[in-house]
Amino acid sequence: MDAGLAAVLGAAIGGGLAALTAVVTSFFTLRVARLQLKAQESEAARQRRFDSLRERREPRAKAYADFLNGAEHFVELVVQGQPAEALMAQVDEMSKLQSTVQIWGPPTVAAAAAWAVKGAIRATGRIHHEENVSRMPMAAETNSLIAKFIEAARAAIEEEVTEQQRTA
Repeated sequence: MDAGLAAVLGAAIGGGLAALTAVVTSFFTLRVARLQLKAQESEAARQRRFDSLRERREPRAKAYADFLNGAEHFVELVVQGQPAEALMAQVDEMSKLQSTVQIWGPPTVAAAAAWAVKGAIRATGRIHHEENVSRMPMAAETNSLIAKFIEAARAAIEEEVTEQQRTA
């Protein structure tokens, strides 16, 4: 074989190997890019779920805290011996706060808030219609319903935190 033919064959083989290397490299580069894109999409979806849970949790926690404050204030008014009119005004406030809990909270928390309001209405009715009625049992009953609300609210928040941790 003469030197010219050997050079042409060497160049052809070298070019073929270079082309093959380029094809293999581009195949692996494309595969890595697809894997990176899939990982980024997965991370973006996880972040959206996390943000959504956080955005829902903050108004819920505020609604729960506002309702709890209103309910506890009602009990304070009962214990202080305030007249039925003052209690009714606080029941109205509790009802408004309950509406917010119904919008933001799950059904279990909304139901617990509704029972607390009903207990406050019952207590106010008894105080309004009965003279010299003992207020402590009514305060205790309302406190019991408030405790059930707190329990339901905590369970709902813990469930949200658990869901958030699963998405993390």
